[in-house]
Amino acid sequence: MLKYALVAAGLFSTLVPHSSADDVAFANPDPEIDELVQECFETDGVSYFETSQTICYNSAIFPEQFLKLNDLPAADRIIITSPGGNVATARLMSRILDERGEPAIIAGACMSACAMVILPGLDSVHIHNSAHIAVHGITMMDYRTWWGWLRGDDQPSSFDLMRAQLGYDFGYTMHGSGKNQMEAHLEGQNVDQQYIQTISDKMYQAALAESCRVDPKDYWGILDAKHLSDFLGDRITKMERFAQSWSDENNLYYKEVTSPISDITYIFDDDLEDATCSD
Repeated sequence: MLKYALVAAGLFSTLVPHSSADDVAFANPDPEIDELVQECFETDGVSYFETSQTICYNSAIFPEQFLKLNDLPAADRIIITSPGGNVATARLMSRILDERGEPAIIAGACMSACAMVILPGLDSVHIHNSAHIAVHGITMMDYRTWWGWLRGDDQPSSFDLMRAQLGYDFGYTMHGSGKNQMEAHLEGQNVDQQYIQTISDKMYQAALAESCRVDPKDYWGILDAKHLSDFLGDRITKMERFAQSWSDENNLYYKEVTSPISDITYIFDDDLEDATCSD
């Protein structure tokens, strides 16, 4: 689900370089790529930069945007910055990117379906220093846990279970559909299911420690360099030092409108305010 669109112009130029405790070797920024990323941040929608033969995808993941990729000429690279979109719809965009085959640069906010579908579907990807990569929702939560999450951990009745099995619990149908689409996509891209299971589990544990709960879909989890290296391996051709956590000085996205419950898990403030326990 799309949350907030973000104009990222000028943000990455203030990044603070510092060493990482992870065993990931970060590449140095490339000034020419930085200029292209900046140009993309300043250009809404889907564009083709003829001089550098670069595609800029600065948009939510909607068909009216990503279908434009079918009409663009071959490029040397595609820069992707996106607040996300629907998981099922993002699979269609991923298929188009597979067919095009250009190497990709993930820059700025890569949220929701961008992190959950587009990124693990890429065969050649450069993680830019401006990247903030975050998944949307505790995706892998099972029905019993999902049902009791906002009900004091009560267990669903036999009738509730039957309704869910028949598809009449529409809330869980939406949740389960996203989970199923995610699993099918990762399998099709030969990416370990732990790519999403691991971050989902971390978000769940962080949420359990909080007395105030929000809807499972309203949690966000940041993917760090080690996670990407572990699960995407040599698909990542270059990785610059990007935001590793909410408190990271390089995290320049959404801080003013989110609240962390762990160093990798946060909630948008408006969702927190809507929670009944925050009254």
